[in-house]
Amino acid sequence: MENDYYQEILEIKLPRWNELPEIDLYMEQVIQLVDRATSPFKVNDSKNKLITSSMVHNYVKHDYILSPVKKKYDRRHLARLIIITILKQSFELPTIHQGILKQIDQGDYRLAYDHFCEQLEDTIRTLVISLNDGNITINRTDDKYLTVQMATITLASKLITEKTLK
Repeated sequence: MENDYYQEILEIKLPRWNELPEIDLYMEQVIQLVDRATSPFKVNDSKNKLITSSMVHNYVKHDYILSPVKKKYDRRHLARLIIITILKQSFELPTIHQGILKQIDQGDYRLAYDHFCEQLEDTIRTLVISLNDGNITINRTDDKYLTVQMATITLASKLITEKTLK
């Protein structure tokens, strides 16, 4: 892997709960925000969008996200959409939904979302640094977060694999 890619991937940072807008957003604003937040995690270089308004409508239809209130979306919607948009590159939507529900059951939206962000960033850093050192070591997390850890390892591995094939 090239050093530029190492540096690029090490700088990836998702917005935390308190960095998401406090005001509710309309669909176009949601798409822009989620697209901007998730674009560094795009696994392949296809021209396909990771998120569109049609996708969001389908997520609402299948209860993967809550229905908007007066066509507006809040932080809970944004957090779920960011997670879904990133993970759908490696997992089926029902699996992602089940994982989100499991994490929310163990805490609140804010904690679950921020933990996902931290776990994904830590996993990517750990894998990149370990690959550079020639020895991959990942410390096991608490049992209640094992699902998140395994999901982020899968996504990070896929992301790194795709980038190294170029």
